[in-house]
Amino acid sequence: MNWGIAKIGVFMSLYFNRMETFSVYSKFEELFSSLTFVEKAIFNLLIVGVYLIGMVGCAEEQDPNNPNNPNPIANVEITETSPEFIFWGDELTLTGKGFSTKPADNFVWLKNETASLGSCSSDNRSDSTGWRKATVLRATATSLTIKVPYKIASENSSNRACGVIDPNISVTVNGKTAVSKKVKLLGIPYIADVCYTNSGWKGAGMIPGKELENQISIPGVGLYGASAGIDEKMKLLVNGVYLPLTKVVSTGPTNCASSFKFVIPLEFADGNCSTPDPVLTSRFANMMDFVAVIDGTTKSSEKLTYPVSSFPDRTFSTFTQRVFSYSAAGNPEIVLTGSGLNWYKEARFSPQPNTGCTLATIGPVPSVDGTTLTILVPLAQMQVGCSYTLTLVDVCGRVSNQVGLVTIGT
Repeated sequence: MNWGIAKIGVFMSLYFNRMETFSVYSKFEELFSSLTFVEKAIFNLLIVGVYLIGMVGCAEEQDPNNPNNPNPIANVEITETSPEFIFWGDELTLTGKGFSTKPADNFVWLKNETASLGSCSSDNRSDSTGWRKATVLRATATSLTIKVPYKIASENSSNRACGVIDPNISVTVNGKTAVSKKVKLLGIPYIADVCYTNSGWKGAGMIPGKELENQISIPGVGLYGASAGIDEKMKLLVNGVYLPLTKVVSTGPTNCASSFKFVIPLEFADGNCSTPDPVLTSRFANMMDFVAVIDGTTKSSEKLTYPVSSFPDRTFSTFTQRVFSYSAAGNPEIVLTGSGLNWYKEARFSPQPNTGCTLATIGPVPSVDGTTLTILVPLAQMQVGCSYTLTLVDVCGRVSNQVGLVTIGT
């Protein structure tokens, strides 16, 4: 047996010195035939082992990083991203090559962002579960469809969505990585404040029918809002009604960034006298929900509840003094012009102090649209030689500023 093992060693030595041939049997047929059955079996096992070792060696030589590798792993490339502008939460398509057809094998991240919106600061995010990692929805070898991540509003103390607005997209497959050009992301709008340009004043602007002071700040969309046409698509949903918004072009310092102006419809005025306005004292209001909506999309802000005056914008003409004759037939008229005059239920003639004259009142007659108010002077309640201050009283009992002075002559 020892001589047999020695002979096997000789054959193995000869075999390794003659690797150019596939079979050692053809070269050493005479010596091989002298081996016993057991020695031949051992020799065959050794030959198989050598063959397997050679195969492993060949595999190791096919290093994917070896430029001479005949079958290297394909490089990953991103040639295009679409669409040009994309909202957080929407689908973005990456076109290129080298992607895995199995979605889970493609690792996609948002990186190198230049800014963030909302309350997610750049040093307070979780890469493993946060909004930087994108979910791969569909995958082919040449395209990936991902969902752009962000944190939903309910997860943030400021009650608004947050995420990045100007990132690159990184894709890693089988250790190979490609990075896209900057992607133009759009955020989710939020209502920051009800405001008035160049002033800290606010609140009184929420008056139905009034135009100049109704301004609202709707930031959050990001750098590309204007170029994506969002300014023209922004609307305000108030009390179930969509109101058009007009972007305010800032010409100087303002505390109302991303400001839009709008008009509260006159029909929002209902004459409610039960709810005090929390902003304006001695006024009444209805609390309404304001939501910023981007037309043609599903994107909208969290709601802001804010008071809207129960009465429309009201104006009326005034005069300094008018004199009426007590002996004139009938009741002379005073006609006022303005707006919102149909909310006045009483014309009040208050006598000048210490004159001994008495108060006189009468119900005025407004026009249907409230642009004129006809007041009959109640001579029967008045005294000759008395002067009266004319004011108006609305349906909630509030007294207006002075309309004018009325004097009764003989």
